[in-house]
Amino acid sequence: MIYQSVNLAVFHCIPNGTRSLLDIGCGGGVFGAAVKSEMPCSVVGVTYSDAEAARAGQHLDQVEVADLNHFDPAVLGRFDCIVCSHVLEHLIDPQLVLRRLRACLEPTGTLIVALPNVVFWKQRIDFLRGRFRYTEGGLMDRTHVRFFDWHSADQLVREAGFEVVERVADGVFPLSRLFGPALSGRINRAALRRFPGLFGVQFVLVGQMPGLVTSS
Repeated sequence: MIYQSVNLAVFHCIPNGTRSLLDIGCGGGVFGAAVKSEMPCSVVGVTYSDAEAARAGQHLDQVEVADLNHFDPAVLGRFDCIVCSHVLEHLIDPQLVLRRLRACLEPTGTLIVALPNVVFWKQRIDFLRGRFRYTEGGLMDRTHVRFFDWHSADQLVREAGFEVVERVADGVFPLSRLFGPALSGRINRAALRRFPGLFGVQFVLVGQMPGLVTSS
């Protein structure tokens, strides 16, 4: 299966003025193509799949086929922005991979990480029923080897040597659509701020190199 989607929550975190982007786990290159359509940005993708690389090569400036568990990304150079969207949970040691990526980030660059929330409310119901079942996709994808909640996702990025400057939960409050578009949006935002680990289906974290974060 070739991964072909644009994670909008991640897309909206890409800083304006980004000139070079490294997409770790680029899939078929759809996300990188969306970035290139919005800004004059070169995009390099990394994937483990030859089939994905062939598809991504039609959209991106460069595609590297590699096993991220053993790959040294420093050979790819430095980038203004690095995206790791729903890839780290598939790796044996995601923190090691993030540490290696520090060598690829420009001193003023931005790291964007998206991770699935294993304790999303629907998944909690399954756990309470005594069900721990792998699936062909989603939160319990059978290829996931690491699992994260709101706090461990933050810990992963910080302990890899990055400062987390933004952290959001992306999801919806159950039945919020019953209240109409305007009110449902307010309900969703409030619920995700108050209970990110319950209603967020994914967490998006924005990191920078230490020392760049300024107090407001």
